[in-house]
Amino acid sequence: MAAPWTTPAGVAYIGVFLFTGVCCLASIPRARTFTDIEVRYGLVGLLGLTGLWALFKTAFFIVPGPFQPTVYIVGLVSGFGTVWAWLYFASAYTGRTLHRDSTLRRLGGTVFLTITALKLTNPIHGRYFTTTEMTTPFRYVAIEHGLIHWVSTSLSYVLAAIGLFMIFELYIESGYDTKPLAALTALLALPVTIDIVAIGTPQLIEFIYAPIGVAAFAIGALFVFGEQFLAVRTRAQGDAATIVLDDANRIQAYSAPAVDIFPELDGAAGSPLKDVLPEVPATDENGSGQVVTREGDDGPRYYLVSPRSMAIGESTVRVLALSDVTVSERQRRNLIERERELDKRNELYRAVISASFAFVFRIDANGTFSFVSPSVEEFTGYRPDRLTGEPISMLGSDEQVVEEAQDYLDRVINDGEAIQVRDLPIKTKSGTTVYADVRAEPIYEPSTAPEARTTDDIVGAQAMVRDASERRKREGLISVINRVLRHNVRNKLTVINGYAEMLSTELDGNSASQADRILDAGNRLLNLSESARRIESHRELSPELEPIDVAPMIGELRDQLNEEYPNASVTADIPESAVAKTQSRIETALWEILDNAARHTGTAPTIEIDVTTTDERVLISIRDDGPGLPETEQQVLATGEEGPLVHGQGLGLFLTHWIITNLDGDISVTTTEGTSVDVRLPTLSATVAPNDQSQNENLWIRRLKCWHTR
Repeated sequence: MAAPWTTPAGVAYIGVFLFTGVCCLASIPRARTFTDIEVRYGLVGLLGLTGLWALFKTAFFIVPGPFQPTVYIVGLVSGFGTVWAWLYFASAYTGRTLHRDSTLRRLGGTVFLTITALKLTNPIHGRYFTTTEMTTPFRYVAIEHGLIHWVSTSLSYVLAAIGLFMIFELYIESGYDTKPLAALTALLALPVTIDIVAIGTPQLIEFIYAPIGVAAFAIGALFVFGEQFLAVRTRAQGDAATIVLDDANRIQAYSAPAVDIFPELDGAAGSPLKDVLPEVPATDENGSGQVVTREGDDGPRYYLVSPRSMAIGESTVRVLALSDVTVSERQRRNLIERERELDKRNELYRAVISASFAFVFRIDANGTFSFVSPSVEEFTGYRPDRLTGEPISMLGSDEQVVEEAQDYLDRVINDGEAIQVRDLPIKTKSGTTVYADVRAEPIYEPSTAPEARTTDDIVGAQAMVRDASERRKREGLISVINRVLRHNVRNKLTVINGYAEMLSTELDGNSASQADRILDAGNRLLNLSESARRIESHRELSPELEPIDVAPMIGELRDQLNEEYPNASVTADIPESAVAKTQSRIETALWEILDNAARHTGTAPTIEIDVTTTDERVLISIRDDGPGLPETEQQVLATGEEGPLVHGQGLGLFLTHWIITNLDGDISVTTTEGTSVDVRLPTLSATVAPNDQSQNENLWIRRLKCWHTR
């Protein structure tokens, strides 16, 4: 009796099943590259079990006769396992969830274990199969299947047919050209035909040829028709209108619904997407998707392009799913248009408020800020969210001002008055005091009709605030000039007149001394008039600031001071450049400080000038070793306030204060071992930024609009 490997038929059987097993197992690494994890599990399981089954069938022909039934049984277990792997794959590939159903999984496991137990115990009961030694076409142990085998085999074929049904149904519904895949899938049924033919054909042994069909299907799907296999899988994810691209963005396939949307797709397979549909973006899978527009019978229609990718080995396809988002996109565009129109109106209200007021705020009945416009930050230094919810006392410069503000608020909320307040002091975040004009009106409960409103319906106060600082400066300047001229000129003229009267009666040796006094008084009057004239010349100058390098300016002032006061010791530490945002008239203010230090410090004054810069400020420090500036003149220089006893030099110091503060600078005085005057000027980077257009801006403008209409 010839051994299988010694006959052509035996070699053929061994070669076919060995090749089948090796191909299945060798394909597993490629199957593991499948993007979808569940399909991947199904493919790997199907290939692994089929490969083992084929190898056991190969071993069946090689091992000695007594071991062939055992090898056959183990192979049967692997073969029966391929049925469940096939069902798992078919369910996952077609987008179903049968493979996740716990009941079906338990049922399948029970059936598998039951039939496996019957197979493994066949040597005991012999009802699954019996064996007979055969010599045709070569020596082997023939398997004569029993009833349990045919029941098990019938169940396997039914289950396999269910999987085939799911696969072919997807092919038909996908809308793609799936003829090659359908022919490939049909190879799964070919071994069944061979099994049937083998029953009545002595030249073929009854041996179950299913591994051959599974191997042909798997290898074809993974290596030959990979892109079509991937494209059909994407259709199972529920997108009716889809376009399939290869890795070069060429059109590989498209569904019928996609052709309905884009007729240009018909016959465009193999063409670059950008040539066929330039408006459709071939975005990456991680892209956010874009909306493309198509004209329809009822106007423009909108489709969201949602990309995703799928791969097996080197085969990669990108699927563009087209979702009809016409309804939501039309709503979105209408909202955008309405928002734009609202933004225009909001900008109009914002511009009106910005042009007319420093800021706007609303106060509730408890005296708490319930709303503050963004422009408050420029005026007070506080952000709107910092003031919202705080009491009005937060902006009060002192207790008296807070009490006055509360009285004003009571008149508005309790009595329903509309009030106007001039020069209300407001404390800023930095601690300085600014002045504002405030106009406040009551806010009524909107549900109450205007004709039925009473003070009981008042829920708060709406206030508009105007910056009064410039006007207050101008008025203060005029007040100072008038008061000083009235007081000082009158006094000096009294002196002149008194000595003139004495000269008229005493024309002796004292005439020269008296004449000197008259001249001194006249000079003082002239100096005072000159100071007043200089203040008047600066009063109407534009406050617009510009970048100026004050370093060379201060150097020139130092040289001028040395010329006019040769006995003075003047030292200066000045950087090469110190650019401030100011005006050239700052030179007048700095000279007043230097001149005052040299004039009133002694016969040989020592004056030090230091200039330092930071990102926010240019600091100019002027120090002398004199007795110290009197308190009254310190007050003039630091605050701009003057009393009835201010003399000519005090007016010059007021001019200094007025120029510096009007140029957004500030000045401070200390009198420890002499006098030190610090002048701080803003730099370019310290310029106040535009108001923060926060997400609440639209809200506060809408509220303001409502308040205007109440």
